[in-house]
Parts: sequence; structure tokens; C-alpha cells
Amino acid sequence: MSELPVPNPSDQPPTGVDPSVEPDSARWRRSIRVSGSGGGFVYRVGELIVDTDATDLVARLVGQPGLEGTTIDGSSLTLLTGIPGELGVAAAVRARGFRAQPNHVVFAAAGVHANPAMHANPAMHANPAMHANPAMHANPAMHANPAMHANPAMHANPAMHANPAMHANPAMHANLVLLANLLALANPAMHANSGVGSCSCGCGCTPTRGCGVAETASADLAAPPTLSSVEWTPEEPELWRGRQYSRPAVDSHVLVLDTGLAPDAIGGKISGVHARSKEAWGPTKKKLPPPKPDTDNRDPHDANNDDWLDPVAGHGTFIAGIIARLAPGAEVAVGKVLENTGEGDDADIAFRINAVIQAGQRPDILVLSCSCYSENDNAPLGLASAVARIQALGTVVVAAAGNDGSCRVTWPAALPGVISVGALGPDGPAEFSNWGSWVKACAPGVDVVGSFYNGVDEHDDENPKSSDFQGWARWSGTSFAAPIVAAAIAREQSLYGISAVEAADRVVHDRRLYRIPGMGTVVNVH
Repeated sequence: MSELPVPNPSDQPPTGVDPSVEPDSARWRRSIRVSGSGGGFVYRVGELIVDTDATDLVARLVGQPGLEGTTIDGSSLTLLTGIPGELGVAAAVRARGFRAQPNHVVFAAAGVHANPAMHANPAMHANPAMHANPAMHANPAMHANPAMHANPAMHANPAMHANPAMHANPAMHANLVLLANLLALANPAMHANSGVGSCSCGCGCTPTRGCGVAETASADLAAPPTLSSVEWTPEEPELWRGRQYSRPAVDSHVLVLDTGLAPDAIGGKISGVHARSKEAWGPTKKKLPPPKPDTDNRDPHDANNDDWLDPVAGHGTFIAGIIARLAPGAEVAVGKVLENTGEGDDADIAFRINAVIQAGQRPDILVLSCSCYSENDNAPLGLASAVARIQALGTVVVAAAGNDGSCRVTWPAALPGVISVGALGPDGPAEFSNWGSWVKACAPGVDVVGSFYNGVDEHDDENPKSSDFQGWARWSGTSFAAPIVAAAIAREQSLYGISAVEAADRVVHDRRLYRIPGMGTVVNVH
């Protein structure tokens, strides 16, 4: 299946123009491509992650003598840029015994309001094959326990799964995680049951397109999302546990790598939360002019200056606030690895995790509320290496499972030892949550209430007194279930003076805990 071509030089930003002020749409056209092969995935144009020893081989293959890259982990993996035909080159390098992958793009695991052209096709989410197919909700492998699910009123009632108010609501299904939107652009049957083969997660479900068994067609480029799905909510101070209790037995140090922390003046002052110091963004921006290669780890609400709240602005602040609220003994550090339109990539996030390790820092818990699919469902090289390194130091990694209603594995959630988290609603698993044997825990992820910008509008009217957001918001997605699980682990660690690994064993892995098939251990706090 043919891939989208490498863009012409005319697609690149003009020489001398700082890409820090490049329009979001231009950045997406320049740097993001969708492949319909290997199950469907999104990647950075012209970028490869390879074994460092394979650099000379790539140079010969593409006719670029003296090709140099940037190491991601200090030695074994290197990011190469400016590689034409990157997918074919990666395959050729692998055929010679080296590791090589495109630089996979990850997305924040929260719903966004994107360009209507991305979601208008009713065949994407309105197809009854997605929610009405008995293979999804009636499969005995998922709900086999008769004591739990036998009541026909619970699962057979068409009002639960066929009600158009539940699945046709554009706020619920028309604004899911960006990756599903991109992959489905050219294939409206992406979520319709294919009826052949077997799924990739080992859960026994009947496979669906997007579940690892059927390729999606190569898609045209999509515009980046333009609006946020975060919603206003009144202040709820009673939700704060506060720090008035006796000092915990041990401090739990939590690292959130996400969109960064809001500036102090508009909501970034949260007890127990701080932004990491200024640091290098990552290798994909190494060659860009200052100040873009560095980040102050702050999250402006309108980075593109269009007077609208950016699509995932406040995502990191919201996540950090959940942890601080539910685990008052935790110290939460926040870093920025995702753009305000929600995307990041394997190389940069892996680079930042490795930078933490190389600085001698060892957080007790690392929270990654982002996800991606990958070529042939193989683990992204950079994240797999970095996560394994930080886990070896005793850090517990918690990651969002994704919001596509699919059992196809996402990364980093499906990496070994990572606590992958699905989302619950008041009545059970959230319809948008990914699921499968690889999902290890689940927590509330629908209408979660948390900290947000203070004095910020969805559409700026330049009147702070009438601001839409006054420090609080509600949001849905596995992005916000993951920090709830992380907070439960941090709280257990702080209360009892144990390691994060021991706390995770108590909160998630203990075999006596209640589990939902395909969703893992229930962690039901808010």
C-alpha cells in the first residue's frame, strides 16, 4: 500500500522563519503523516529512530555521506532527520538486522473538538456495527461471570448501547482521541466489524478495523484540532483533601510529562505542584533556532494567539491537579512534551525520560497521559527503551490506554510493567475507553473535575471578570483516569512509608482486588 509522499520543499517553513510561531496547520502539514500499512499509525515526516550503529547504513541507503543524528538515550538509539522514503528505509535497515522505526507520533488521550471535516462522516461513529455488534458487549470472554453480568437488563437492554443519545452525542464520540480521527479519515468503516481473523490483544474478541487485523487506507492530511472539549464547572473546594493532616510517612515524587503547567498568574499555583526547570525539548527541535529548542515547561492557554483556548491547553495542569488533590502528600513535577494541539513523538518523550535519569533524578511515579498506535503493533523503540530504564530504577509508570473504543494495543500503555489505565463512567466502562487483556486498571474518566486555568475564556473577550474558567473544569478521557490511579498509588506510598512498587502491588496488582474483564483492577476514587 503506498504511503503519502515526503512533502516538497515548498511545504517547509521559509528559511529564517522561527517555527515557534509557525501556524498549527502548517506544522501539521510539514511534520505529520498517516500510514495505512501496519495496522495504521501516525509518524513524523523524514524521521527515523535507529540503532546508532546503523547510522552509516542509512547514510549509504539515502546517499547522504556524513549523516549525523541525535542520540535519544545517550548511546544505543539515534534520531535521524531529513530521510526521504523513511518507511522504506526503515524496512531496509531492519532487513539487515538492525532496529529501525519511523518516529511515531503520540497524542494526548483526551477528547478534542477538531475540524468538523474530520468528524462529519456519520459512518465513523454512527455505524451500528461499532456499538450494537454483540461481539463487543455480549462476548462471553468479556462479561462471562454470570453473577456480574447475567442480568439481561444490564447488557441486553438496547437502551444502554443503542440509544442514539449515548453514541450520537457529538461531545462524546465525535471528538475522540486524535489518532483515531486521522486513521479513519479515508475509511469510514474503520470501526465496523470486519468479521475475519483474530484480534491483537488476546482477549478473544471478534476483531474490528482498528483492532490490529485490517489495514486502513492511507489518509490525506488532516487539519489539527482547533477547539477544546474541556467544560466549565463551578468551583468544588470540598473535593480538595488539603494538607492539614499530619505529615505523611514518606513523600511521593510524581513526574507528569504532558503539556506542561499553567503560568502561575492563570492557575499554575497548585499546592504540591511545580513546573520543571527550563530544559531541552528533545532531538526533533535540536536544529531549530533559539528559544524553541528549550521549554520552560509552562502551558500557555493560547499559544497560537488566535483568541481561542487551545485544544489540549491545560491538559497537564488538570492531570497534576488531580494527583495533588487525591494524594496530598505527593510532590508533583510537570514537564511539557506535547504541543497544545495534543501531539508529541516517541523520540522527544524518550529523550526527556532519559534526561531525567541522566540528571540523577528518580521519580516514584511517572504519568504519561498520551498514546499512539505503531507500525505492526511493535513497541516504539524510544519509549520502550526509556521506560524500561526508568522502571529499573524503581519508578512505577502509569499510562492512559486511549479513547478509541478499541482493543488494539496502544503505547506506552502496553509496554511491559506499565500500568495501563482505562476509563469508567458512573455505570461501568466508558464507551470511548480502549480495553483488552493489556489494560491493567481502570478509574473514573467521565466528567472528571479538576484544576484548570483561572481567568481564561474559551473565546477571549478581554474581560477577566466574565471569564469562562475560574480555576476549575471537567473533562473526559483515559487521560484523566490515569492520574487517579497514580494518585491512589502515591497516597498508599505516602501513608504507609513504602515504595511506589509496593504501593502499586497493593492498589493494582493484588489478585484479591475487584476487576472488570478487559478493563483491569477498579480504582474508584475521585
